[in-house]
Amino acid sequence: MKNKYIARKHWNFKVPPLSKTNEMAKRHDDVIDLSIGDPDYPADRECIRLMYEDVVENGHTRYTEFLGDEDLRNKTREWYEEDYGFSFESDEIIITSGGTHAMYLVMESILDEGDEVIAIAPYYIYYKPQIELPKGKLVVYNTRSEDNFDVDVDELEKLITSRTKAIIINSPNNPSGKVYSEENIRGIIDLAEKHDFLVIADDIYAALNYTENVKPICAYEEKPERVVTIYSYSKDFSMPGLRLGHIIADRELVTCIRNVNESVNFTISSMSQRLGIYAIERRREIQKGLYEEYRKRIFYCYDRIKNIENMSCSNPEGTFYLFVNIKDTGLTSMEIWERILDDAHVLVLPGSGFGEAGEGFVRIACTVGIEKLGEAFDRLEKMDIFGKTEELLEKTI
Repeated sequence: MKNKYIARKHWNFKVPPLSKTNEMAKRHDDVIDLSIGDPDYPADRECIRLMYEDVVENGHTRYTEFLGDEDLRNKTREWYEEDYGFSFESDEIIITSGGTHAMYLVMESILDEGDEVIAIAPYYIYYKPQIELPKGKLVVYNTRSEDNFDVDVDELEKLITSRTKAIIINSPNNPSGKVYSEENIRGIIDLAEKHDFLVIADDIYAALNYTENVKPICAYEEKPERVVTIYSYSKDFSMPGLRLGHIIADRELVTCIRNVNESVNFTISSMSQRLGIYAIERRREIQKGLYEEYRKRIFYCYDRIKNIENMSCSNPEGTFYLFVNIKDTGLTSMEIWERILDDAHVLVLPGSGFGEAGEGFVRIACTVGIEKLGEAFDRLEKMDIFGKTEELLEKTI
């Protein structure tokens, strides 16, 4: 940074790979973009029509309540009670502009300078600045692909100090797709009880869970106490541009978050909130289509990867991402990111952007159709560092 008016805390800020994807995608005219988790599945047209009626006919263009549209908050309460048996009051939820906004509000509300937040790596790229901007400290627990990215609770406990304020659990996980076991989650909640810190459940991909362990982390409690739930409509409802989400937490924490948000965003888009009401009402129909489409895509790509040299990945458990091990190429994540783009004109993300545990991996987002995914993998197979395995070549011959 050269501008003398920029705050010193931003002088050494490095632009993460995810923030460079727009310019990277323009490097070649025929790039197949598998980088950002931007769902291409269409938003529900009936929800949009009903939102339009609310705006045009009923005048829903004014400020909502500071906690969010009361109808949306009550509809969300009904949803969690019906689907998960989890109850909370209307003042224990606040509507936000998506999950990223929600996470920052939580961090700003709970962290004093030097407080620590544990993130399970590989982790979402923006956890680090979200923790550090409010002057907190990121503490990383590194999982390993050899252990299927499982958490060893005893090892995790060694990272806990008197300054530990929270741990973030993102399940299904971005970027690995990992769905943590009930044993893992209960073990982490027990640690939080023992050492008195919060569990922040980043429940962004709840509808894209391909395992039997679909219970949300909030439902491990009867009401909001230890667990803070962060939710976004971007993935589960394919509405990333609507910027809609929520936080469910203890009422005093929600009150603090509301006060912080009034200085940041005042209130959330009234139109998006009306759409959220209808999305919840139609959630089973909407999410059934999303689930089926992305599950089909991710297992198609998984089958392609199994037959490519110098590529491997774990059996998909959730999300629409595949976290692909490329260590056998001998290249770093950043090197192969550039190489894949320039040689195959396919844009992915380097695993190192998701923390130290991501080095030696790339993340592939299955956010284009099967035909386009097939073309992307056809291009990858033509690269000299990849190609089909000997076993598949023999079958082909």
